[in-house]
Amino acid sequence: MHCVKLALLLMVTLFLGGCASQSSKAIAKLDSASPAFSSAPCESARQHAWLHDEAQKNKLWAGPSVIFLAGPVAVIPVLATSIGLNSADHLQANDITRHCGGQPLTTNELTQNIAMDATLSVAVGGIAPAMLPKGSAP
Repeated sequence: MHCVKLALLLMVTLFLGGCASQSSKAIAKLDSASPAFSSAPCESARQHAWLHDEAQKNKLWAGPSVIFLAGPVAVIPVLATSIGLNSADHLQANDITRHCGGQPLTTNELTQNIAMDATLSVAVGGIAPAMLPKGSAP
């Protein structure tokens, strides 16, 4: 039964977190024929988008692994780290959009998107402690 719970946790995490980073999505929406796309500020903003893709991929296995190994005490630090990485990704995506000729989000829209991601992280993170074996609870 324990293996079924872990498999379910992994599937939910992959399903909800398997998307590309916000930075990559922002780059994909840009018009590559635009003069702003080939400008130095745009190239500089796009240069580090891969970091957010890697962070997104690594969050898929690292967060659940830490929670599984450390127990419920690790839930809050893992969620805080996830929310911080998501926030940085949203800010970078908005920066890419602004420098590359796209329509950047307003501060209110950006805050709402970050809050939505944080809510999703908390919801998914709430599943992890329920998946732990009963003997590992403090």
